[in-house]
Amino acid sequence: MSSEFVTKRLPLAVFLHASSALRYLRIEPSEQDRKMRFLFRDDEKQGAQLEIQFERGATVSAKDLFASQTFLRRQISEAENRRINGERSHVNLVSTRF
Repeated sequence: MSSEFVTKRLPLAVFLHASSALRYLRIEPSEQDRKMRFLFRDDEKQGAQLEIQFERGATVSAKDLFASQTFLRRQISEAENRRINGERSHVNLVSTRF
């Protein structure tokens, strides 16, 4: 059974993606607010611990950080455009980092 780690925090999502700690699955609009939710595969339930490491200053290379930020910002733009146009509610694009 696969499990997912979900966050609405872009900086955390960028870190998780850049570090390759969890596999990025998709982005989808939150039902409670206008924010986006980033979903990562987390079969080993490491998401909460990785979030703590992020809060404590865990690092990744600048190159990976900026590449992941660019990728996820594009995902946000595409998901927002789909929401505006009333299309499918989530974007299932696989990152080229994996």
